[in-house]
Amino acid sequence: MNQIWNIVKWEFMNRVKSKLFLITTFLLPFFMGGMMYLPTLLMDIEPEETTEIGLVFEDDILDLTERFQTQMSSIHKLKDGNPQFIFNRFQSNEIALDSVLSKSIDGFLFIPSTVMDTGEVEYFSFSLSNIKIYTQIRRVLNQGVIEQRMIEQNIDMSMVGQLSRRISFDTFKIDEDGETSEGNELASFIIPYLFLMILFMTVFMSGQILLRSVMEERTSRTIEILLSSVTPDELMRGKILGLGALGLTQMCFYLIVGLIATEYKELATIDFSLIPLFLIYFVTGYLFYAAIFAAMGTFFTSEQEAQQSSGVISIIAVLPMIFASYFITNPESAFTIGATYIPPLTPFMMIIRIGTKSVEMTEIIISTVLMIVSCWVMLKLSGKIFRTAILLYGKKATVQEVYRWIRD
Repeated sequence: MNQIWNIVKWEFMNRVKSKLFLITTFLLPFFMGGMMYLPTLLMDIEPEETTEIGLVFEDDILDLTERFQTQMSSIHKLKDGNPQFIFNRFQSNEIALDSVLSKSIDGFLFIPSTVMDTGEVEYFSFSLSNIKIYTQIRRVLNQGVIEQRMIEQNIDMSMVGQLSRRISFDTFKIDEDGETSEGNELASFIIPYLFLMILFMTVFMSGQILLRSVMEERTSRTIEILLSSVTPDELMRGKILGLGALGLTQMCFYLIVGLIATEYKELATIDFSLIPLFLIYFVTGYLFYAAIFAAMGTFFTSEQEAQQSSGVISIIAVLPMIFASYFITNPESAFTIGATYIPPLTPFMMIIRIGTKSVEMTEIIISTVLMIVSCWVMLKLSGKIFRTAILLYGKKATVQEVYRWIRD
């Protein structure tokens, strides 16, 4: 046990002072946060240049188009206070199209006379990448059509705004005692996704470091020196626990940064009683994948081969990230519940479901037992591979050989 502790301490202290660890721990969260927040910030910046839009319509909807232009001018403005949009009427689509081709205007809007019945309009432009422009046009025009329909039904214009006013839709959470509290819709999405990101980043960063560590020490023959003082089992356990402590350190920092960010932006609040449950799945999830990476490190002699093979494992674990929006919004579906009991996915799925508070205590107990058993089996199997393959040089192990090592 003393030898394992020495390995744990050496692995942790050696890695925690490395530039890679310091960069990924202290700079990566801020970089990722900036990457997510900066586009939103830029989208909110008021435009500096006017956008010229052509309008093609018949005279029988002149009132609608005039009201539309007035509302666009009053709602959307540039930094200097002038209207953001300038509208020019064209007699036909062909003439408006020529103006777009000559770049006299940025785009044109065709509003047919049947718009009051069909609600269909068409927008043409060289580029549709600026979603914000035609979203603003669509929103104001939609409101204008609704108002025009009311006017045509002889509804008093002074009542149009009141009749088309949106409802106030408040949400409240009910606890097990029947008490209600004001709900936070974003919390049900952000908190599970935050923990899911933290688990994925820390588990796979630590796992990749473990894989490279085993591979490098084996390739440089340093492993032979280490095995003169410790057994292969002690070496594998020490490495897994040492890098697990490293991952836990990273997770705590990411968690603190994430919680500060969500509190600062007032996006969501977390129930701190859930953190022990998240830690259970972090630890079991790490041990499960660390055992796989430790065994994989004994098979390769080059970084490229290792990265290609570990990429397959990463694809499996990234599935909950890909389908996170579905799992978070459908936490009680058969697909979500079924995926919960597949060991490689269980830690990620349970974090999602616990975050949405859609899981029973019996499911937590069953999934925890499942992960403990799975970790024990995976560590046992990886230990057998590690002991045999760690000193295997000159040839690559075949599937039949690996199966024989596991079976013996």
